Amino acid sequence: MSLLNERIDVRSTSGDHPARFTWRGHTYRVRRIIGDWPARPETPGAPATQTHLLRVSAESEAGEPSIIDITRDASSDHWTMRRHWH
Repeated sequence: MSLLNERIDVRSTSGDHPARFTWRGHTYRVRRIIGDWPARPETPGAPATQTHLLRVSAESEAGEPSIIDITRDASSDHWTMRRHWH
């Protein structure tokens, strides 16, 4: 597992969830949503944000499966890859 916290470019959505996204020049297809939670603040005691965490089963362009945690900040509409299980 890698802890990343890197921005991703969501290419398309389905029901407000990503269907495809690009990270480090590679496109991933979301095969299914495994979990969907409000994200906790990164700093203890910090005010709650409108960030949502999704755990997805994704497939790379080469067909390699991965489990990936991504977040969406509703106020800025920015998506971030948090964790990547290879």
